[in-house]
Amino acid sequence: MEGRGRAASAPVFVDLMDRARVRLLCLATVAVVAALAYANALSNGFVLDDGGILLSNPLVLSPSTAWRAFGLPYWPESLGGGQYRPLGIVSFALDWWISGGDARWLHAVNVLWHVAATVVVWLLAAELLAPVAALVTGLVFAVHPVHVEAVANTVGRLEPMAAVFVIAALLAHRHASRTAPVWFALGLLSKESAIVFLALAAANDVLLERQWRATLRARRMQYAAYGAVVVLYAIILVAVFHDRALSTPARALAGATTSERLAMAVQVIPHYLRLLVAPAELSASYAPNVIVWRPWGSAAVVLGLALATLVAMTIGVLLKQGRRRALLAFALLWIPIALAPVSNVFFASGVVLAERTLYLASVGVCLAAGAVAEESLMVRPRWVAAATCSVVLAFAVRTWTRTPVWRDDRAYVFALLTGHPESYEGHLVAGRVLKMANSLDEAEREFTKARQLFKRDPLVYYEAADLAVRQGRRELAAVLLDSAKRAVRRPVTTR
Repeated sequence: MEGRGRAASAPVFVDLMDRARVRLLCLATVAVVAALAYANALSNGFVLDDGGILLSNPLVLSPSTAWRAFGLPYWPESLGGGQYRPLGIVSFALDWWISGGDARWLHAVNVLWHVAATVVVWLLAAELLAPVAALVTGLVFAVHPVHVEAVANTVGRLEPMAAVFVIAALLAHRHASRTAPVWFALGLLSKESAIVFLALAAANDVLLERQWRATLRARRMQYAAYGAVVVLYAIILVAVFHDRALSTPARALAGATTSERLAMAVQVIPHYLRLLVAPAELSASYAPNVIVWRPWGSAAVVLGLALATLVAMTIGVLLKQGRRRALLAFALLWIPIALAPVSNVFFASGVVLAERTLYLASVGVCLAAGAVAEESLMVRPRWVAAATCSVVLAFAVRTWTRTPVWRDDRAYVFALLTGHPESYEGHLVAGRVLKMANSLDEAEREFTKARQLFKRDPLVYYEAADLAVRQGRRELAAVLLDSAKRAVRRPVTTR
């Protein structure tokens, strides 16, 4: 009997060993692919916002003072303050201390954060999907081109940091682990958008748990802990920003009414869909006139409303089909949840649209791809394999070719103006770069073009006024400063 018992247990043991090897192989595959996709990012330097956040920030340049980031805004006071992301500053300060400010090191750490994000995405998928389908999810996430701005641009690191902590918190939540509130808190200290974890956890419990009411009751203490984290976080924000603005709206939305802001938010929805599903065309900026405000009733707004309605109806239909399709519904719901803080629906955020803010939202698309692959594997395995290879290869090539855009300021400006010469922000940034290079006449032409394209941003006047002072043209500088004061009072319907 004893011999038969050992013989019977042997196949089970071997099966468990085989499963462990498969999991390890899949984990290693997605990690390596994520690293290789961004290997050329190590040759990038510092670009634009890196100057204010890294190169002239005493909290980063003097790592021994980095702890002060927990009591200060993310943006230095000299740049207007705003936002609270102390873990990001501490991370940059640690890099500076280790490398002496070597850009290659900082970009390598960015890539490692993306690898970590890819691994936790795969871990989540491995709990929800069959191994092959989870591998599809991980591979698509590893190479998705919409991630380039977050990974290849140094200060974009906060996006993968927040994503790692949010997904780690969700995994811990699913296992009723006491570490979930800790991961959630780390996410909030990395970037405020990590607040979406609360909605993702609730969606998980309602859509993916068989007895969702019982699950919510059983996890009420977990939710209480999350609430305590939010209250403590709010207290810190009040202490840091009691007499300052936590954030400023996108300059394109300055002075906009609620109705105008919502019209813009709806108009952006087709861009979300294109960037998440077919990101062939990418842009470093979607400021006017890349996206132009359109009123309610315009074709752009109607299309956005139609797509939002279609997604909502699809989620409803999937939920009616029972638990079999609940994962796909969860994946689709993930996208608007992750986009909520930057959608300009509930409040005016700092951007109209930025590719880096789609980093966490893309997890929903990748989970949906895995769910579709799982349903198709039984009937069309070759089709799934061919489609996965094609998408991963196409995405990887686009990611590799896009990464050098963040090599330096000139590469950034050239890519932006080549792709979108109508972008006022592209000409504004070009003027700044030329001014720093002491090419004052060329800078003046760029600032003039920026004002012609979009008159509502006071920065186009302030930058031109500073240039005029350097040129000794003080009367022109005074006129430009007066124009800057009137700029924000222009109606949104004008450019």
